[in-house]
Amino acid sequence: MSSEAKRVKILTLVALVLGLGLAIMGIVLAVMGSATAAPYVLAGEGVVTLVCGARGALIANVPARISKLATLALVLFAVQVACIVGVVMLIGGPDKVTDEPAIACASVAPAVISLVIFFLSRGMAKRAER
Repeated sequence: MSSEAKRVKILTLVALVLGLGLAIMGIVLAVMGSATAAPYVLAGEGVVTLVCGARGALIANVPARISKLATLALVLFAVQVACIVGVVMLIGGPDKVTDEPAIACASVAPAVISLVIFFLSRGMAKRAER
């Protein structure tokens, strides 16, 4: 396994762990009684990130299928951006100061990781095509 493939594999495992953490954080905040539905959106984003991180870790083992990982990461990024927009709409607004800043910050991290995974795997797929 090349060093670039190892980086992609490690990033998918980080996405898996981050997804698990987000799901737990969303569930805990929902149980504690949040005033908005933002913890539910965060928990949903965490579950999607967890599943895609696990699937990405399996795909990253086979360099011939790395283009599928790029597609998966791009779809995951789109879902995560939609979740970020949903969280911001739920907890923020022009007349409202957010009372849950941890939710807003936590929802951005998986999207950044997905974008990095997309660019790395897309670069690996282009080099493999040559």
